[in-house]
Amino acid sequence: MLIINHISKIYNAGSDDEVRALQDVSVEVKKGEFLVVVGTNGSGKSTLLNLILGTILPTTGSVSIDGKTISHLPEYRRSPWVSMVFQNPANGTAPDLSIVENFRLAALRTGKKGLGIGNNKKFRQLVKEKVAALGMGLENKIDQSIGSLSGGQRQALTLLMGVMDKTSLLLMDEPTAALDPKSAKVVMELAEQINKEMGITIILITHSMKDALQYGDRLIMFDAGKIAKDLNKDAKQSLTITELLEWFA
Repeated sequence: MLIINHISKIYNAGSDDEVRALQDVSVEVKKGEFLVVVGTNGSGKSTLLNLILGTILPTTGSVSIDGKTISHLPEYRRSPWVSMVFQNPANGTAPDLSIVENFRLAALRTGKKGLGIGNNKKFRQLVKEKVAALGMGLENKIDQSIGSLSGGQRQALTLLMGVMDKTSLLLMDEPTAALDPKSAKVVMELAEQINKEMGITIILITHSMKDALQYGDRLIMFDAGKIAKDLNKDAKQSLTITELLEWFA
């Protein structure tokens, strides 16, 4: 599904400030896999996600999704395959628009935007049903500005919006870092549900060792721009928090 082939990313090459953010990284992620990525700050985790998303381009190597090489494509042209949930709940939404208007934009992410945003009764009902499943009591507030919601509410809605339109791969960059424990649990359980029920491939970056062990079916650790550990489902299930913390020692 996703093939990262000998990817390297070098900033300020040849200068005294040269940074090798990724060094000859190759990894394959299967369709429907839930991959969890851990590592210290600056280890290359977010650089990898940004290379997949298209906000930065690789120095060498290639990125392919569903058999199509996308390494050279700008971010907006990768939207048919890739969507993203950022660490900051404020990112990825239009704060002055209502919940339903934001969902309408998300549903049209890979196509043209029309002027009748959120006016279709069938679509409004669909949004209500999806929002109701969160258990946050927002289904009767879909005309409320999304910018007026709490961070946890907004992040859960952002995750739902990430899969409103067609997508093959959902990237999640520390999506619960700014959330309280209750909201974080809602977001992570929703991600797990999306993975299992919709079969959407997920790559999650997290600094929560608890979440790293509880969610996903594969675990990778980055260190100094390289993959230091790669555990399959069975190996991940037998891993303890103590052992995981020892990786960072």
